[in-house]
Amino acid sequence: MKKLYTLIAALFITAISLAQSPSKISYQAIIRDVNNNLLTNQSIGTQISILQGSSSGTAVYIETQNASTNMNGLVTLEIGTGTPVSGDFSTIDWGADTFFLKIETDPSGGNNYTITGTSQMLSVPYALYAKSSGSSTPGPQGPAGLDGADGLDGATGAMGPQGPAGSDGADGLDGATGPMGPQGPAGLDGADGLDGATGPMGPQGPAGLDGADGLDGATGPMGPQGPAGLDGADGLDGATGPMGPQGPAGLDGADGLDGATGPMGPQGPAGLDGATGPQGPQGPAGSYTAGTGISISGSVISATGGSSTTPEYAYAYIANSSTLGPQTLTSMFPASTYVNGVVMNGSSITLHANKMYEVTVAFYIYNATGGHTFKMKDATNSQYLGTEIYFGQGGSDVSYNMSTTNFLYKPTTDVNLELEKTQGTDVNLIGKIVVKEIK
Repeated sequence: MKKLYTLIAALFITAISLAQSPSKISYQAIIRDVNNNLLTNQSIGTQISILQGSSSGTAVYIETQNASTNMNGLVTLEIGTGTPVSGDFSTIDWGADTFFLKIETDPSGGNNYTITGTSQMLSVPYALYAKSSGSSTPGPQGPAGLDGADGLDGATGAMGPQGPAGSDGADGLDGATGPMGPQGPAGLDGADGLDGATGPMGPQGPAGLDGADGLDGATGPMGPQGPAGLDGADGLDGATGPMGPQGPAGLDGADGLDGATGPMGPQGPAGLDGATGPQGPQGPAGSYTAGTGISISGSVISATGGSSTTPEYAYAYIANSSTLGPQTLTSMFPASTYVNGVVMNGSSITLHANKMYEVTVAFYIYNATGGHTFKMKDATNSQYLGTEIYFGQGGSDVSYNMSTTNFLYKPTTDVNLELEKTQGTDVNLIGKIVVKEIK
């Protein structure tokens, strides 16, 4: 990351007299980082330009130098001794105009100069003008100028080495004796002294404990055999030995009596089906009576609508939409023109007078361009019902969205209920309308 550095400079001239004035200017600066910390012992790159006439005037001389800051962040340059880029430092006519010093710095030591400072060169550098002015008689000293504003405090220098110790002063009076300190640790034992003379023998002490048994001695030779002893009691029987090999089979014995009958086993798997028998005679035909809303014709039974007491309902499907106006509705369950008393008309649903219906509409829309608005409408009375269903706020495109509306409606006469599109063009959607009589 590139950091911002602060450049503080002081400009000096080494000219003393006409004969001694060198063609160079001494320049010093203190380099700090953005946190005001000194950049110590670090290489920097500089480009020095002398501008004529103003701070943005023509550069009559440009040179580059590479230098290093010291432990206090101070860098010292001699302007006029660097690598020239353009112009000749020794031919500058210092008396011809005012001059400005432009310093550009790269704190990383290269030539990417990120710090630029320009200041007017005042009276000190013009000792170089005296070197080439052609007059050997200096003019009278001008009046002293006003004191300039105090410059910024320089960085605190490193602590100098400790000075030599001073001479010892005269001995002071002895102070009062202090309390005795704690006892120090015992000293090391001294060397053993010479042995004293042997004293008289003391009385005999008590007998000591028996010592450990000594090792057994070697076995002596066997003695003569003694007379035979009496017979001892019988010993315990030994363990049973392993079974011997099986002998030959004996003759078969006579048959025993039959045992009792055992329980019945589980049922076996079913056998294969037998062949189908002949068809029996047809029974007599039954008789049917059609109820309200039902039509019987031969073997076909159909719903005819009418005034069924079963609650009316309809479940319609809504497909993709591309035109404004009433939308096509498709009966979903059961698929017939009359759905338990509610008439499906292709683009409308007929609701009957004085019945309370709950109407629910749900859309899932996808890949729509721009805004789209749908409304439920009592087409018989030209009256919109419920809240509108809207997609695409502000006409923006819609990738995926879901919207619903739900309302209660009780017409006083038979009416046709439509789903009308009032805004938009092509749209891909999946939707349904559920109409249910609730009272």
